[in-house]
Amino acid sequence: HVVVTDANFAVVERMAHWQAAWGMINDRPWLGFGAGNYPAAYAAYALAGWKEPLGHAHNVLLNVWAETGLVGLAAYGLFLAASLWTCWRTAQRQTHASLAGDRRAAAWFARAVALGVLGVLVGKMTHEMLDNLWVHSMGVHVALLLGMVSALDAPPRLR
Repeated sequence: HVVVTDANFAVVERMAHWQAAWGMINDRPWLGFGAGNYPAAYAAYALAGWKEPLGHAHNVLLNVWAETGLVGLAAYGLFLAASLWTCWRTAQRQTHASLAGDRRAAAWFARAVALGVLGVLVGKMTHEMLDNLWVHSMGVHVALLLGMVSALDAPPRLR
């Protein structure tokens, strides 16, 4: 019952998609509608005046839950937690290595990269409360960043 204006359009549109996602979640909370099926299920849950599915719910957690249910949401949560933990652990290990004096410059660089990737992940997760950033090959970018952090934390190889 909100009057849509130029000033509130983006907020009202997001809220309409969030409400549609909640409807999907209420109907299929455990397994959802299937990965990538938010747009296909949207028509049955769309509010009047908001018929265009736009491809996602404008909130990644609601979108993942609507598409993959609690099972998928838990898996996504574990992925995020493991990613954040890996970055934090790598930064901490490199701090201890630099304090010990061995490989001081390399440890400083590795710590900076790990904290930078941690910042990217936190920024991405924050932005995803209002939009879906898993577009335009973002998965490849995140995978490369996490691969970099993992490589920095790997034990040195013997030659």
